[in-house]
Amino acid sequence: MEWSRDDVLAVVKRSPDRVAAHDKEGWVGLFAHGAVVEDPVGGPPARKGADPRDGDDELGRFYDVYIAPNEVRFEVLADVVQGLTVVRDVNITTRTPNGARVELPAYLIYELGEVDSVLRVQRMRAFWELRGVTMSALKGGPTTLIAMTGLTARMLRIQGFSNVSTYLEGLWRGMFERGHAAAEEFARAIRERDLAGLRGLFADDEPRIEIEPGKRHSPRSVFDALGPGASLEVEAPISAGFFTAFRCTFTAHGARRSGVGLFEFDPHTRFCTSARLYLG
Repeated sequence: MEWSRDDVLAVVKRSPDRVAAHDKEGWVGLFAHGAVVEDPVGGPPARKGADPRDGDDELGRFYDVYIAPNEVRFEVLADVVQGLTVVRDVNITTRTPNGARVELPAYLIYELGEVDSVLRVQRMRAFWELRGVTMSALKGGPTTLIAMTGLTARMLRIQGFSNVSTYLEGLWRGMFERGHAAAEEFARAIRERDLAGLRGLFADDEPRIEIEPGKRHSPRSVFDALGPGASLEVEAPISAGFFTAFRCTFTAHGARRSGVGLFEFDPHTRFCTSARLYLG
C-alpha cells in the first residue's frame, strides 16, 4: 500500500497525544510486535513483547516508569518525513508528581512499517543527553532531587537492577562534547571544501555520507555530488551514546533545506562510521 506523508506523520503525532492523555493501551498499540524503543539512545532498549511478566512486557514497563506518573508535554519544532521514517526536533517538558519540572531538548526518529495493512512504529530512537539533564536537575533544588530519587526507586522496582545499571552508563559512556565538535568540523569541512578535514572524521574513504535517502558518498566523492558553493550550518548538537544528532541547514545547487543530521561513531576508535542528513 502507498502511504502519504500525512498518513505517516499522523501515526507519529498520536504518540505524544496518547502520552498526554495517559492512554497506556493506546500508546503501546502504536507499536508493532517486536518494536524497540531506545529512550535515550545508549540506554537499555525496551522491546514490545520481550520479557513478559506480570501481564506486561519491556515496553509496558517503560511506560509505567517514565510516563504513567508524570505529565509529559511535547513542543514540536520541526518534522522531516522520508518515506516511512519521521524525524522530530522537539522540546519535552516533564512535570513529576511532586511538581519538579524537567526540560528536555531531543531529536526523535520513528521508523514505521506496515503490519496487516496498518502502519505501526517498528523502532523509535530518542537522542537526548542524560548527563546534561542530570546535571541540570541536580541544580534544581530539593524538589528535583526528591523526584530523581523517586524515579530511581521506580526503575529498580519495575525494570530491575540490570536495566538501571545500563541506563546510568549514559552518564560516562559516549561521545559527549567530542561528538559536538565532530558535527561542527563536518560542517566547516563542507563549507571550505576541506577534503583532509572531512576525511579526518572517518576511518576510511568508504561511502558513509548520506544526504539524499539511499545515496551514499565517500568523503572524497561528496564534494563532486554537492557542487561548488555547498554549505552546512549546524546548531544544537546532542550526543546520546555513540551518536550525535543536530539541527542543520544545508545549501547545495541553489536550494536551501533544513532538517536534522545524525552521526554514528565507533565506540572503540571514535571515528565516524556514518553521517546522514534528514532534510525536508
